[in-house]
Amino acid sequence: MASLRYSIKDLENFTQIKAHTIRIWEQRYGLLEPKRTDTNIRYYSEDDLKKILNINLLYNSGYKISKIALLSEEEIIEEAKSFILVTETDKQSEIDAITMLILDFNGSAIKKALGVELAKTKLDNMYEDIVIPLLNKIGQLWQVNSINIIHERYFSNIFREFLISNIEVLKTKPDPLKSALLFLHDHEEHEFGILIYYYILKSNGYNCHYFGQKVPVKEVAEAFTHIKPQIVVSTFTAKISEKNFKKIETVLLDMSKTSLVIVSGSQLTSSDIKLTRDLTHIKSIDQLKRLVN
Repeated sequence: MASLRYSIKDLENFTQIKAHTIRIWEQRYGLLEPKRTDTNIRYYSEDDLKKILNINLLYNSGYKISKIALLSEEEIIEEAKSFILVTETDKQSEIDAITMLILDFNGSAIKKALGVELAKTKLDNMYEDIVIPLLNKIGQLWQVNSINIIHERYFSNIFREFLISNIEVLKTKPDPLKSALLFLHDHEEHEFGILIYYYILKSNGYNCHYFGQKVPVKEVAEAFTHIKPQIVVSTFTAKISEKNFKKIETVLLDMSKTSLVIVSGSQLTSSDIKLTRDLTHIKSIDQLKRLVN
């Protein structure tokens, strides 16, 4: 498998550390050593990404950058571990137990553990209390070389199947006067958020039409004309340029003339993205619940 390569802009997008700051850390303190392609284009490796995340964690925790520069790569990882692995939540024991099952690739036990948690609460509550902290922990463990990307992919596919199966078995009777169209645009593949919204809408009696990942927005517009939904939902989690966002926004704004268009996702908080008031931007699951209730 080819090694992942990142530009300095990629590092900035992933870490929220300004490229100017990364260059200073690199040039003044020698904390990173970017490589070059055959055509002399600078790039950074996955190990560089992990390192810059750990450096930033230590820096934000009060370490002087000059002190960090004196640490070896192994020492930076060990120092970072002392900060990121101490987070506790009310569900910490459950999160830790599922983490161990993921490390062991024990799919059947993971599904059973998710089912046990779901029996105690609603799916959207479980997502916020268990799954989001669990995914954050997996990301932290990856950052300090304690877990691999394959573990995250393994769990993500299990949880996606879990979400879809629990959406399918919902017994709520659809209201013929309530319909919703949900999709992920053709630059987006992160499904968890939109599937949770699907669950909430279906729970509230909406007849949901979900078109999946990476759907060309012009084709969604054709489906919109036929379905005439009361609500349209899309999320923006993957990095997207302002130019590409504006193309999608143009179609969504046209839909907003007759439907409530709801958008969410971490990319909409980016300074590069300027939202109009005609799109309803939600930042939490509770906001969607209030809208549909």
